[in-house]
Amino acid sequence: MGRHTDDLAPATIAVKGGFDHQQGSGVAPAIQLSSTFIHSGDPSNPDDGVYSYGRGGSPGFVELERVIAQLEHGRDSVVFNAGISAAIAALADGAPGTAVVLPFDAYYGIRARASELLPQRNIEVRFVDQTNLDDVREALQGASLFWTETPTNPLLSVADLDAIAEICAQMEVPWFCDNTFATPIAQNPLDYGAAGAMHSVTKYIGGHSDLILGAVAVNDPELAKRLRGRRGNIGTQPDGFGCWLARRGAQTLAVRYQRQCENALELATRLAAHPAVEHVYYPGLPSHPGHDTAKKQMHGYFGAMLSFIPHGGEHAAQRVVERCEVFVPATSLGSVESLIERRARWVAESTHPALNRVSVGIEDIEDLWRDFEQALAAA
Repeated sequence: MGRHTDDLAPATIAVKGGFDHQQGSGVAPAIQLSSTFIHSGDPSNPDDGVYSYGRGGSPGFVELERVIAQLEHGRDSVVFNAGISAAIAALADGAPGTAVVLPFDAYYGIRARASELLPQRNIEVRFVDQTNLDDVREALQGASLFWTETPTNPLLSVADLDAIAEICAQMEVPWFCDNTFATPIAQNPLDYGAAGAMHSVTKYIGGHSDLILGAVAVNDPELAKRLRGRRGNIGTQPDGFGCWLARRGAQTLAVRYQRQCENALELATRLAAHPAVEHVYYPGLPSHPGHDTAKKQMHGYFGAMLSFIPHGGEHAAQRVVERCEVFVPATSLGSVESLIERRARWVAESTHPALNRVSVGIEDIEDLWRDFEQALAAA
């Protein structure tokens, strides 16, 4: 899979990338559901197909892998059956006898899996405040991999990718970035030298709350080979229909994300001024400590995720969730509909018990705001 060389904007890549239209072909790619493929069984046969059994790869994965690679300015991407599967496969690049470093406020699922699995391979797991560059440099002593996430889930802290890239290059530590919240529309970690950009494809790339997939975009063919090997060995391959849905969802990623970010900035601004709200976490607010960094590296966007703490503690936060009518009380994020949840519903989540996380959708902004107003008034 070659690097995309055409001078196309991300919105155009999202629509056209990954699928080569031929005379007489369908405008939409076909759905590939086969689990096994015809081959002669003779390894010396040059006419044998490249696919044999779906666990090792399928043409049903190709269009999605290509478009994610192109959007991330990468040479390749590897799709998995979930974002957590993609993250675990990438974290497996950590070497026994060394350390893997993650942010304190990374997505708790990745923190939990890393803490559980890596020590079994004699790998120390270290956590660090990724916005404190001195702490990052110290934590990377003796490390073989640094995992970043920006903006983070659910506190929306912002890592300086320029600075992290410089430190990791100096210390010869490869790094990966969970780019799910920013999407390749707003941020491209591979351009900074990241070994891989990970996505929960379930979220913004899929965009419709109807699939679970993950992916890692890379530039190194050997890393792509290792990731595919881990996917095949463990059986964390995606399904053909899910890949087709995600490829279709990706076509509207740019337009959806622009609307979602516009809505999120307006909601965060209004919430920050509301007397019933104690604090708002959103990089687009000038008061956010990562605002300048986000402004520098997120292509003019600040993301479509925000979190806030209402006055009145966890009881008030729960009442807000229960009283919302337009916002859907559900976990996950990145879809066309706006979602809200109190993160304390997850026992392993260590954030403030009154923090509500919001995934902003594409609905009318005034409808969204009226919903928040009445829910805050009730709380």
